[in-house]
Amino acid sequence: MQYAAIVTEDLFMATKAQGILRRASLMSHRTSPEALLEVDPPPTVVVLDLALPQAAREAVVAWAKGRIPVVAFGPHVDVEALFWARQAGCTGVLTKGQLEARLGRAVSSALPEDSAES
Repeated sequence: MQYAAIVTEDLFMATKAQGILRRASLMSHRTSPEALLEVDPPPTVVVLDLALPQAAREAVVAWAKGRIPVVAFGPHVDVEALFWARQAGCTGVLTKGQLEARLGRAVSSALPEDSAES
């Protein structure tokens, strides 16, 4: 099953991201960083809120590294978090203001080739 895990504690941003992904024909659900690490089967892609504490972000990226693409988003004023996400190897890094226009495309392009058609 192809789906995105939206890792955030912000219910407003989770709802917004879910709507965007639904319009891109991708199922999604919100989860905590702790629950993500235990989920089976794992998601096809992770959408990570950079407003989470640094330790949580690091745990999610380490867990996904090399297996699952991570698209991160955060406030445009949090330059350090956005820079960290790029340096950590996130597949896509967006500001909250870019979510509406770019999240669906960023997630679709991050999907592995064999799952993009599932």
